[in-house]
Formats: sequence, structure tokens, C-alpha cells
Amino acid sequence: MISSAALETIGTMAVPLPPVPVGMRCEEVDRRFQADPDLGALAVVDGERPVGLINRYDLITQLSRDFGRALWAKKPVSRLMDENPLIVDASISVDTLESLIADEHQSALLRGFIVTRNGRYYGVGTALSLLQLGMARSERRNRALERARQQAEEASLSKSRFLANMSHELRTPLNAIIGFAEIIEKEMLGPLGHARYGEYIVDILSSGQHLLSLINNILDMSKIESGSWRIQPEMTDPVEIMEASIRTFRERAEGRGVFMTMSVDARLFEGFVDRQALRQILLNLISNAVKFTPPGGRIEVGAQPDGDGGFRIWVSDTGIGIAPEHIPLVLAPFGQVENDLTRQYEGTGLGLPLVKSLVEMHGGVFEIDSAPGDGTTMRAAFPPPPGSLAAGGVQTSLAIRAASPA
Repeated sequence: MISSAALETIGTMAVPLPPVPVGMRCEEVDRRFQADPDLGALAVVDGERPVGLINRYDLITQLSRDFGRALWAKKPVSRLMDENPLIVDASISVDTLESLIADEHQSALLRGFIVTRNGRYYGVGTALSLLQLGMARSERRNRALERARQQAEEASLSKSRFLANMSHELRTPLNAIIGFAEIIEKEMLGPLGHARYGEYIVDILSSGQHLLSLINNILDMSKIESGSWRIQPEMTDPVEIMEASIRTFRERAEGRGVFMTMSVDARLFEGFVDRQALRQILLNLISNAVKFTPPGGRIEVGAQPDGDGGFRIWVSDTGIGIAPEHIPLVLAPFGQVENDLTRQYEGTGLGLPLVKSLVEMHGGVFEIDSAPGDGTTMRAAFPPPPGSLAAGGVQTSLAIRAASPA
């Protein structure tokens, strides 16, 4: 079997045409061309060493001129040959040949070139043979790319399944730890005794909840990548889910001294969305805003209908912000911007990629508008349900105070 490396060399494309001796008469060479209409060029050799190239069209042109045949027919072919043709060794790569032709010997595409092996004549190369080799190379590379793509997809699917299985294995004991920690924290079975025990159990509970949140994100992302997460959009009240999501983070926001508001357009009554997915989107966006908003900052959670019958939500904060060139990174799974401002914050880098994937599963669009020091606004636009019509109305605003602003 010929190796793929050998297939990339010029030796595979050389046509082993019998050469013509340097002293052969032009009329004899012409007869060879006439006998084979597909013959474009012949090498001229002195013994086994190529000394020139005679092109079919050059020879025919000379012989067909007035008195051309009488002048050249009996002359040796060396009088009309190209004395400086492109000569390449059979071992060089196709890429090297293409560079030589492009940089120094463009005429070789039309006139042909000579291929040697160890200095001896080996064959003739033409534009057609180069094209055929190029097509064969492209076909092989396409097959290799397709195999690599399939292997990558299989590896990604295996990884997602592994993460999903591991996440389930970890969630079970974590839920038990969190449950028992809550029982101990509330002293449901009696007093703890030493005050330090109370501090320790709060740390255990907080750490367990944080770890469970990370595992849930990994599990959700692995479900999406493996195609096992199926959304079921239905007519839903987005405001109800927004209020519940804000309540989840109210205590944490109060602890950080962050002021939260919710702004809702009165025209928004229903949206066509998967309830679980919308809840996960809002929880991730609000959690991200609380995490990166310093004390005294503000967070706004808003929603409004779109003119086409869809709706959009947004979470805006006055936090540390993201440089525009870093936005693609934070939207990539496990992507995190590392600098002095962000290194202090924990996380897997899955929250925003998960949001983006869930929004796009609805056929929606997720966008980030941010700049360092100027805060961040994250928007998710959801398409309308089939056959929906936009309604009119006015804007209302509800403020939820999490802490007094600075």
C-alpha cells in the first residue's frame, strides 16, 4: 500500500512518457504528437539526462508557418526545444512544486515540466496531471477531515455522557450533605452546644450548595451537548418566573449591599418558552450579575414584548464589566477571563454558555453589551409562538429593594 506521505510527492503524478533523443529530427517528433492527440509535451534527453522540453503546440506552430516544415523538419529537435524547462525531482512534495510554479515558473502550467529521479529522466508533468493530483489530495483530505469530525463528535458525546453520569453520582451524596447540614443548622433535633459548631455547619452548608450549583451547571451543559435536553415551549407567564428568580437571590444581594429592581412592560402577559429553561436562564444571569456587582451597585431585571409577538428579557448591572474582545471567551464552555479583577471570583465558566445554548434552542438570540468598569447588560430574545400577534400596552416598573444603595 502506498503511504499518504508518498501520495503527496511529485513521483506519483509524473507520466512516464518515452523521451526523445536530443538528435531526433523535428518531423519524427511531430509524428509522435500526431499519433497521440493527448500528448502535450515530451522530454528531450541526452542519454538519461534531460536537457530540454519540446511542447506540442510550439512545434506545430513552427512547422505550420510559411516554409516552416521545409526549414525545421530535418533539423534536430534541440533547435526548437525549451532549453530551460522546470525540472524537479520525484521526491519533492506537491506543495513545493506549487510554490515553484507560482513564484518562478508560471509557464510550466501551460508548457509542462520534467520529473527526474536521482538526476535521471523519470517522466513528464502537465497541468492536467497536477490538477488530477490536487483533486485526489483534496478528496483524501476531505475524507480525513470527515473521519476527524466523526471522532471529535464521538469523543465529545462520550465526554458529555461521562460528565452526566459523574454529575449524578456526585449530586446524590451532596444532596444528603446539604439536607443534614440544614437540619443541624436549624437545630431541629436539639441544640448544638458549642457556638463554633454553628459557624462550621454554615460553612458546610454554603460550600455544599456552591458545589451542587457547579455540578448542576456541568450536568445541564452535558445534557445539551449530548442532545438529551429537550425543551417544551408553552405559553408561560415570564414575570412569575422572574419574580421567583429574584427572590432566590434577594438574601445574597442584601448581603453584598446590592440594589435590585424589576422592570416589566405591562403588555407582556405570556411568552412562548420552556419554563424550566427560562428559570435556568434567569438564575444564571442574576447569579452572574450579583457575583460581579460590588457593594452599592445596582441590578435591573427586565422584560418586554417584541413587536413580532415574541419577548425579550435582560439583566443589567453596574459591575466590573467585560472587555468586548473577551465576550466570545466567556460564551465558550469553561471560558473565563483571567485578570486581577476576575481571578477572585469562583465558577466553572459554564453559566453564560448554558444561557446561550438554552436561548438558541428556542430559536432565540443571546447578546452581551459590556465594557470594563461600565457594567454589563445581557439580553435574551425569544421568538413568537406560531400565529401570534403583538399586543399594545404601557410600561410599568416594580422595584425590589435588596439593600440601600450607596
